[in-house]
Amino acid sequence: MKQFIVKLLVLTAVIALIGWLAFSLFFTEYYLPVLPFLLLFFFVVTILIHGYQLNLAKKDIGKFARSNMLITLFRLVLYSVVTVIYIAIDSENAIVFVICLMILYLIYTFFEVAEITRTQKPKG
Repeated sequence: MKQFIVKLLVLTAVIALIGWLAFSLFFTEYYLPVLPFLLLFFFVVTILIHGYQLNLAKKDIGKFARSNMLITLFRLVLYSVVTVIYIAIDSENAIVFVICLMILYLIYTFFEVAEITRTQKPKG
């Protein structure tokens, strides 16, 4: 888990750097002050869900396989709720927020799936 957190921290720092460059050089009018908090939110949720999935996989790989779709559904519902709340508060910037959320969702999901796959490969 420590190695995962370090990798996730590096990924988050890289995303923050790329985001800072993109919004300070190219898309200055689209920057939203909530974006760093969105990045932190994805970081925390990814750690929590990954830790839960690792515990499931250690206890019962069959339960892990069955629960994986429910965990994915939970994550999508959670991100959808955050999106709906943000749009209700600031509908003027909804498109920028949703695009940033989608990009972060894809990056973090790809990373987490790659890490879970790596930890669950049979040894030998």
